[in-house]
Amino acid sequence: FSAEGHLIANAPHMPVHLGSMGESIQTVIHENKGRMQPGDVFVLNDPYHGGTHLPDITVITPVYLDGHSAPVFYVGSRGHHADAGGLTPGSMPPFSTRIEEEGVQIDNVKLVEAGHLREAEMVALLQSGEYPSRNPAQNMADLKAQIAANEKGVQELRRMVDQFGLDVVQAYMRHVQD
Repeated sequence: FSAEGHLIANAPHMPVHLGSMGESIQTVIHENKGRMQPGDVFVLNDPYHGGTHLPDITVITPVYLDGHSAPVFYVGSRGHHADAGGLTPGSMPPFSTRIEEEGVQIDNVKLVEAGHLREAEMVALLQSGEYPSRNPAQNMADLKAQIAANEKGVQELRRMVDQFGLDVVQAYMRHVQD
């Protein structure tokens, strides 16, 4: 994603997952403006801020480059978790009437702060609410995998900028968007 949170490239997967991720990125940008730092990672599943349904949890990593004080890009991964709480296992009860009945709602939470995983805080969040996650340890394992996937994206973006230069990479990203 661009520095503004606009989609540049994505894997060939389900459009419902990827089509709304820009809104998730833009929520993180807007809600954390001036407070992000290298090593931060954010998480959300809030359908009111770019999420789909609660088991689809999005992990967002700002990409900092040397000499830049603000993120130049963002990478994100959306994983369908087996359970995010709710009235029924799988977090998709067809008879729910309020979002709380579908599970734990996560809205712009800092998952990693300056390179430090905030695991205790995230587990506490997953265990909170009227209908908490049934298996927070599994959620955390999945979140760690998403953090790692994002880190691979960060490394590849940096490698591409090192090889071709930031101006060229950004120009071609605009071409892709056009």
